[in-house]
Amino acid sequence: MHLLSNLRPGAGSEPIDILPRQAASVRASNGCLRRALAAHLDPEAGSPFWLERQAELGFSLLEEIRTVEDLPRLQAFPREALLERPLSDFVPRSLWQDRRKLVLAESGGTTGRPTRSVFTRSEFRLGFGDPFLAVSRDRQFPAGLGWLFVGPSGPHVIAAAAKLLARLHDSLEPFSVDLDPRWARAQEPGSLGDRLYRRQILGQALDLIAREAPGVLFATPPLSLELGRLLSGPQRRAVRGVHLGGMAIGIEDYLEIRELYDQAVVLPGYGNSMFGLLMGGSDPEEAHLDYFPLPGRLHVQVVSEASGVPDLERPLGPGETGRVVLNRLDRSCFLPNLVERDRATVACAGPRALRQGLHPLGLRDPHPVAEREARRGLY
Repeated sequence: MHLLSNLRPGAGSEPIDILPRQAASVRASNGCLRRALAAHLDPEAGSPFWLERQAELGFSLLEEIRTVEDLPRLQAFPREALLERPLSDFVPRSLWQDRRKLVLAESGGTTGRPTRSVFTRSEFRLGFGDPFLAVSRDRQFPAGLGWLFVGPSGPHVIAAAAKLLARLHDSLEPFSVDLDPRWARAQEPGSLGDRLYRRQILGQALDLIAREAPGVLFATPPLSLELGRLLSGPQRRAVRGVHLGGMAIGIEDYLEIRELYDQAVVLPGYGNSMFGLLMGGSDPEEAHLDYFPLPGRLHVQVVSEASGVPDLERPLGPGETGRVVLNRLDRSCFLPNLVERDRATVACAGPRALRQGLHPLGLRDPHPVAEREARRGLY
């Protein structure tokens, strides 16, 4: 099925703009796909995993995977391989030989064992910095103010992303409160461990706010809410920018956060450590949360699923709801057809998102399929 055949006008969209932009976005992804395949399938300098995978599939990927429409032929990416094989198996030998230049990324591991990948420095900027900048400049997100990041450091790439974003907005790297998401998610909501850890994290954040008066807050939606309820009126009004990440957010929490931090530009994001960041491209007044990637290295799809089984051969169009599938098309790490744990509706970009340079198609209100994964927590 041709990608453009699914395209229909959505609320706030302009079909005359979206069709050519969608075609241009597909061309950008196709270019990234070709470069990724060339790097990973070089007989001498490619990645061990993809050279083995090509032999298992029984055809030449370089000859037969020409566009993103061909990606279903690669089948769903075997997620268990990311948990069982060493990181070096997934990186082209040509890059691994000089790995001091690579950025290591580890997932939160909040729903099981963590996965790991790498980015080149330019890919890291493209994956985490540039999508935020595309929206923050248009929304006049503040620059030159101090940042407070409440989230995981250690092996988690989100801390490196927080430092990058602060620097891109003319700030010192963020003041930080370290959060262990694996410990936090292991606690039952409302248990003694949950309450004590929550109190400890919030206490550190409140102390930093009282002393340093940061103008930008980067935290998960639940932490942003709880901090907003604990801060004084002048402290809340001193916050001029809020970035929400780390977990899904519903529209009610988003609206409450905007009300609490009523002097701030509030920018939600959606993504993960393995792929990068999608940014909200909706106007603040809209009653839903849409997220769009930048065109190119990240090809995002929503596919049909029957009885919980995603069908890679059936990508959905605007207004249709299904399972999220992400395709990372980088030279450092090629991850096609990775089925995510989230469901979402295909969103059609409106004029503002298009002006920001975001992809014409994205995700509306993504949320975990499993109820336990959607439960409220710190992270």
